[in-house]
Amino acid sequence: MDISSTKIQFSDGTKGMFSLPPNTELKENLKTWVIERKFDSYVDEKYRMMRHTRKRNKLYSFNHPISNTEVVLKVSTIGKQYNLLRRINLLISTFLSDYNFRAFKGSIQLKNIGVNCANPLAYWTESNSLFRKKSYYMYEKIHASHSLFSMSQKLLLENNKTNDERFIQLANKTTDIIRHIHKAGFRQGDPHPGNFLISPVTQNFSKLSINEIKHMDMFIIDLDKFCKAKPLGRTLKRFFDLRCMRRCTLGPYNQYDMLKFYLQDEYSAVWKNVLRFWIYGGFNPFKWFKQPKRGQ
Repeated sequence: MDISSTKIQFSDGTKGMFSLPPNTELKENLKTWVIERKFDSYVDEKYRMMRHTRKRNKLYSFNHPISNTEVVLKVSTIGKQYNLLRRINLLISTFLSDYNFRAFKGSIQLKNIGVNCANPLAYWTESNSLFRKKSYYMYEKIHASHSLFSMSQKLLLENNKTNDERFIQLANKTTDIIRHIHKAGFRQGDPHPGNFLISPVTQNFSKLSINEIKHMDMFIIDLDKFCKAKPLGRTLKRFFDLRCMRRCTLGPYNQYDMLKFYLQDEYSAVWKNVLRFWIYGGFNPFKWFKQPKRGQ
């Protein structure tokens, strides 16, 4: 996959890297816009959104003057908000795999395999010193009615049925997307229902039909943990693929219910125990001693 990536020097002398999706028509205009630091005027509280994000991330939304579309700019900073040891740890992990770049590259890969996600516009970094670094990921804003999580919660409140066929349809639709990503040789990493956006959908959830669910669009967001699966044998690959299912719950349907649909005829107690292994913490022994996990 051809992703343009070049070294740049900003108008203030700061150095960094700049990347664009392949075949973009806005290449030179966007690059100039970044080098001249035109984005600085939008990194402002009046454009700020989702204030509950992690302290290293801030999101800004505005209408981009070049693409003429509403965009989201995600700014990730490793700076003085962390102590020195934490900064070193984050810088090492970012050097190995900057998660803004992972999300940028993952969006391109998902679109190539026909999965709905944010349309990536550009990624760039700047570094003021060895221990201070910023990365930026800009993408077109998805105008969605609800997240999968909020939709499932409202369905429960309005209908109060745990055997609602609409939950099964939603769960199956979500699982189909995860299975498709895995078959293509990738992993989303964190397919929590909050990371799926839905559009369009009626506001009256009591009248939401199964047919409407079948035809609505579902978009994946938050690709910070997206990665390409390493070339392993079929069984070992599935073992690691199932880690993606650990947070995939939907209303009355938990990870194990969705696992049955994911595997279908290949479902067995062995794979159920593999999923349980991931839910309880996987190879991190500290997570095994935390609060009890829900599920069967």
